[in-house]
Amino acid sequence: MPDQTRKLAAIVFTDIVGFTKLTAEDQSKASSLLKTQRELFQPLVANHNGSWIKEMGDGLILTFETVTDAVQCCLEFQKRAKSIDDLILRIGIHQGEILIEENDIIGDDVNVAARIEPFSAPGGIAISNKVNDALVREKEFTTKYLGKPQLKGVGQEVKVYCITSHDLPETDLSQVSAKLEPEGF
Repeated sequence: MPDQTRKLAAIVFTDIVGFTKLTAEDQSKASSLLKTQRELFQPLVANHNGSWIKEMGDGLILTFETVTDAVQCCLEFQKRAKSIDDLILRIGIHQGEILIEENDIIGDDVNVAARIEPFSAPGGIAISNKVNDALVREKEFTTKYLGKPQLKGVGQEVKVYCITSHDLPETDLSQVSAKLEPEGF
């Protein structure tokens, strides 16, 4: 069996808004945008004690040792992305246990992080309740509760929030294709 390591981590998923359309219109520009993203963000990840796990199309999978490192890095991503044409990111952050295997990560918490990202506004950051619990102690952060996402095959209750401080846009749920569990009853 390959070497396996388990650890607690802040897990980040990113996605470039409109990348599929950009690729259809101008593949060279799309390719250049991915290179720009890599050159701009890899040093930031390293500076915030993060690991660049992999690129999946236009998305990134990253891990950080702490929630604070992950959030601070993602705030910097959004700040820097504003100056780059077509680099509009959705970011999702969750904290949980990961299984590291052959330079990749797997686990229930990895799936949660991936499914939180669609709840981010373009240019924003969506977070799970575990990340929110860490941020409520920090006065500089404000967040807004969005609901409980429908997460098939996930063995834990998850609530999703968006960060509304730091000039981040609030999620407009009417613009989100992912679904929330019905509230009430």
